[in-house]
Amino acid sequence: MVIMDPNILACPERWDLLEQLAASRAYVDFNQGLDIRLIDQDVADLLGKMRIERLHFAWDNPAEDLRPYFKRFSDWYRRKDPSKKGVYVLTNFNSTQEEDLARVYALRGLGYAPYVMIYNKEQAPQEVRHLQRWCNNRMIFKAQPDFSKYDPKRG
Repeated sequence: MVIMDPNILACPERWDLLEQLAASRAYVDFNQGLDIRLIDQDVADLLGKMRIERLHFAWDNPAEDLRPYFKRFSDWYRRKDPSKKGVYVLTNFNSTQEEDLARVYALRGLGYAPYVMIYNKEQAPQEVRHLQRWCNNRMIFKAQPDFSKYDPKRG
C-alpha cells in the first residue's frame, strides 16, 4: 500500500490512519517520507507495528539541528538496521560542504542511511558531486568511512 500523503503526520486524523495501517498488516510505503519532528513515542510504536520495508526522512536545512529528533526516534524505533531508515540530505542549497558533511556523519552515527541530494547539480562544485558519490554508493561509504580520505579517482 503506497501512502502518497506528503505529510501524513501533520494530518489531524493521523492516529486513526496509522492505527488502520498497522491493523491492516499490509506492506506500507510512505513514498513522500515522514517529518521526523512530528514523531513521538506513540507514533514510533505504531510504525514499529507496521510492515514497512524502509522509512524515509529528510534533513534539508543545516541551520536546523535535527539530531535530537533523529536520536529520539532511533531510540524508540524497534528496527535498528540503518538500511531501513533513509534520510535525504539536501546539499548545495544554503549550506557549506562542512555543514553537509556534518549532517551525513551525524546521521550515520545515529543509525541512519544518509542519501545526498544535490540542488542545481549542473552548477554544483565538483566537491559536492564527490560527496554524493561517496555517500550514496554504499560499498564506498562502508569501505571508506572518512570522506577526507576518499579518493574519487579510485572510487
